[in-house]
Amino acid sequence: MSIINCLKRLVGVTLIAIKTLLEKDPPFFELVSNYEEYYDASHITLNTVMRLKLIEGWIENNSSVLDVGCGEGFIMAYLAKEKKCKVKGIDISKKAVDKVRKMGFEAVVRDIDLEGLGLKDDEFYDYILFIEVIEHLKYPQRVLLEACKHAGKGIIVTLPNSGHVRWRLQMLKGYFPRQSFTHLHFWSIKDFKIFLRTIGLEAVAYKTDLDYHNANVFPCKQLENLVAYQQVWLIRPW
Repeated sequence: MSIINCLKRLVGVTLIAIKTLLEKDPPFFELVSNYEEYYDASHITLNTVMRLKLIEGWIENNSSVLDVGCGEGFIMAYLAKEKKCKVKGIDISKKAVDKVRKMGFEAVVRDIDLEGLGLKDDEFYDYILFIEVIEHLKYPQRVLLEACKHAGKGIIVTLPNSGHVRWRLQMLKGYFPRQSFTHLHFWSIKDFKIFLRTIGLEAVAYKTDLDYHNANVFPCKQLENLVAYQQVWLIRPW
């Protein structure tokens, strides 16, 4: 079954490549003015569920979890219900935080690029999550290193794989990759390995959407930096 899923992925990637090559003037994605406007609508998608399923096995039951960039609180609610975790959220959007608080969870409004995580010296969590967050930050290394001082078991990061064939072909055609308009950094899987090593951090494990779709076998595994569009990482705190 894994081989069949891998072959399906290769066919799908081929179709994406053809569509990208034929596409003229790809539009900008998520061209919003601010995050309050962004959270006027819900942004829970199949990709949201996929990311959750990829990381949930890393999080032990009854853990304490800080979800940085918690958005509407979907992951917080799931971890609280299914894994009995004690959860807290941080987000730049007051509208998002209000939604989280209405669900009964603790959350604070904070611009971590300007203020950092803003945690007390004695404030610790088993896991600190950055789900589709650090690619939006000016100084992601600063926030990750700060998180290391407050995480006991791991820091979990998810981000797009900028090595995916779609983004490569857009570059080949003379366009910058049309990911979210608010992305400031672009990492392939290989890039992120180097990035972690450069700032002195170590990955305990990583996965891609190939794992979610049970397609992480030859030849997809060998081509993951080309065919995977999502990467998730479990980082060891100091």
